[in-house]
Amino acid sequence: MKMMTGRKLGSVAALVLVGILCQIFFFKRLLQGYANDEPTQQTQIYYKKSPPSGNGVIPDDSLQQPITNNELFDPLERPMAARDIFTMTPLEVCGRMGAISPQKEQQIINYFTNQCPLRHKQIAFDDPIFLIEGQDPYGRTGNKLLGFLHALEKARKTGRVVAIVIDSWALPVLTNFFFAIKERDFEGWQEQMEKIFCIKLLTSEEVPKYTDVVRKDAKDIFMYTGESDDGIEGYIEFQTYHIRNLLRHYNDGEGLNSQKKPVRNMCISLDEIFGHDTRTQVYSVIHSRSFNSRPLERKAGMDQLKRIALKSGCDPVAALEMSPEYVKAILKPIGMLQHPIVLITDGQDLSVAERLLNDPEISPNLRLVPNRAKWVGSDITLAIMSNVFIGNPASTFSGFIAKSRLALGFDNTFMFRAQNEKGQWVNVCDDRCIFSKRIMKSMA
Repeated sequence: MKMMTGRKLGSVAALVLVGILCQIFFFKRLLQGYANDEPTQQTQIYYKKSPPSGNGVIPDDSLQQPITNNELFDPLERPMAARDIFTMTPLEVCGRMGAISPQKEQQIINYFTNQCPLRHKQIAFDDPIFLIEGQDPYGRTGNKLLGFLHALEKARKTGRVVAIVIDSWALPVLTNFFFAIKERDFEGWQEQMEKIFCIKLLTSEEVPKYTDVVRKDAKDIFMYTGESDDGIEGYIEFQTYHIRNLLRHYNDGEGLNSQKKPVRNMCISLDEIFGHDTRTQVYSVIHSRSFNSRPLERKAGMDQLKRIALKSGCDPVAALEMSPEYVKAILKPIGMLQHPIVLITDGQDLSVAERLLNDPEISPNLRLVPNRAKWVGSDITLAIMSNVFIGNPASTFSGFIAKSRLALGFDNTFMFRAQNEKGQWVNVCDDRCIFSKRIMKSMA
């Protein structure tokens, strides 16, 4: 009995000794880890910084690789996107998927967020800012959206940060369509806007505190581009990056705009026209922009199209008239006459709709947006997410749609067409022409 007890005690002592040794080994490894600042194993993936290229184009070899061992960045040194977005979900709008890969989009996000001057610090009162203020916008929806994008580009080129006065014209334009304030969380919304666009939102009372300010009115901001296409690839990359930032946060009818008014649903036209088939429906969109509200506006619009035609080689009137022959020359060769064709219009010239309705090949599948669902925001998403888009290059609304489609990786956008020597309608300028400052000037 005593022998059995001694054996048990010996076994227990051995187990205790083994436990003590394991604890000593564990704490020794732990202390070594702290001393050497070794990262512990984790499922979260961080990414190496991408070296910026001189022309602003993301290098082909800059796709971030997972970091191991001591290459892991300190939390303040890691790229903002890598800290905040670990698994990029495919970009979808109203249930329809974009064509850009999540890996490519993540690469671009990391690249541009690394360049944000506010990534590691709060803006100081003596930092250079490009101020958007005033309540008078310039032009219609397309002009306003392009004005915001132009401001971001101008600030990037001049080493400034865009600062937007909260009660200025810019924020209602953006928040009517994108970035609604959810659950009245104004502070969270402001932080999100500032981080994603690398901007600063200010109250009118805060503006006088800043000492290095460039001020431009809405027209001057819109008109900024220049006429040179030097560095156009970088310009396209930067603009499409921010367009995707907008589209990832389209309004679904919930929340408020910056003026505390309820927002509308950007998907309502798609839902009303296609119902449960919204995700998979194959369809085309025609945008008819007539410039018919006033004689001077019509003349300016027609002159604009003629000027673009001289630079690009497109027909000077076809995109304005949208004749059945012009539309069929696009849709028939790619088999789209058998699918729905949705007409969106400014409502000023019904002759385009009448001609298309009277055409026996187009009319069976021609759809008009129901009045209860029709508004500018739903027209935008309806057109951007279509399989085929036919637009007018002299319209900034068509232009924003075309740019957004390129941002999402879509093709089959028809803006620049002309007849060749055989009388056949062909593309005379590729999808990037809508960004060309030489061709589009301030509309680029």
